[in-house]
Amino acid sequence: MSAVREGMTMVLKRMLVLALLLLLSAPVLSAADKDLAAALASGAAKLAADNKPEKAKEMCFKALANDENCAEALFELGKLYEKEGNNIAAAEFLVRASREFAKEEAAKPAFGAKRAEAEGRIRRLNPYATKYAALMTDYAQELGTITRKSTDAFTMEEAGDRVASLNLADIVAPDKLPQISKPAPPKTPEKTTARRPSDDDDMPARLRPRREAPLNVPVDVEKALKAAGWEKFTGSWKKVKDNVYEVTDGKLETAKTNGAVQVIAQKGSGTVRVLVRNGHNNSSISSFYTYGSGYGFSFEGASAKMFTPYNWSGTIYRPWMEREVPVSGDKCMLLITVMDGNLEMMVNGKREHKSNYKINKEGPFVIEVEGTMTIEAPMAKGQ
Repeated sequence: MSAVREGMTMVLKRMLVLALLLLLSAPVLSAADKDLAAALASGAAKLAADNKPEKAKEMCFKALANDENCAEALFELGKLYEKEGNNIAAAEFLVRASREFAKEEAAKPAFGAKRAEAEGRIRRLNPYATKYAALMTDYAQELGTITRKSTDAFTMEEAGDRVASLNLADIVAPDKLPQISKPAPPKTPEKTTARRPSDDDDMPARLRPRREAPLNVPVDVEKALKAAGWEKFTGSWKKVKDNVYEVTDGKLETAKTNGAVQVIAQKGSGTVRVLVRNGHNNSSISSFYTYGSGYGFSFEGASAKMFTPYNWSGTIYRPWMEREVPVSGDKCMLLITVMDGNLEMMVNGKREHKSNYKINKEGPFVIEVEGTMTIEAPMAKGQ
């Protein structure tokens, strides 16, 4: 047991060092960064031609860490994911590559042919993608025309609902979205009558008051969790031994933007979610994408769903479920580090994602347990 404890201590120390290094490395984009990114992308193209896709992808992400809009790196990633059959990721990178090629096409004529190739690949992956984006842009502009003519609260609320329900902010450029004024909130009555529990059952789900899980956190557990960096607690927590807890419908939160969060989850019948920047309005499932409320993992059974940055318009990112990472063994160690746009995600010591995008800085770090699960060493570090 002492050998296991020493091994875990070494792993935690390694994680803390990694998080500290990430916190101290905030990139500043310069001409040299762009040149280095282009050189790395060229190297990635050679590796891809030599049938070394994993090394090529790693070099592409290094290029994007220096310049997140490097057209060549985006283009190579799109082709690599297309070859793997990951059409969703391929389309994302190719759309962004096409846009970046177009920006520099006048200064670099060779980009014209690459832009045409990227657009051709996009049409093969999803022939309706370009048409869909154009239609949504036209629709958003029509909403803008309506809201400029009719500024009453009812029209504004209806337009806002349509923008939200269609996720137009993820598809349409910000300057094409309608400018919607928020109506003044209704006055809250001074006295309210307590509602019987049975009344809630007759209300629509979106209007029901939110009910927190019963709080049961022993004093020694709360003290240990605060020392590990957590500020808010919900649910039922039972200490199994030092730094190991059996949790039922529990949640940990801390108002951090940059840093690291990690936990070791034992396999069970519930779900453990580990997320950073957990400030997106909600999670949703469409016919093509599964979105999340933050960036990180949802561990359940023998796999961990991985939520990484995704955009369509090139301006607004949101978490989407990129893929499921298989997990072997009885435990799953999840680590996420984030510094500004630098995001790195690891499962059982293996890096599964690394990127550098202009992602939102809203929302806390979160570990959430649904059902009953046993977790170890829940930690949050940063600021």
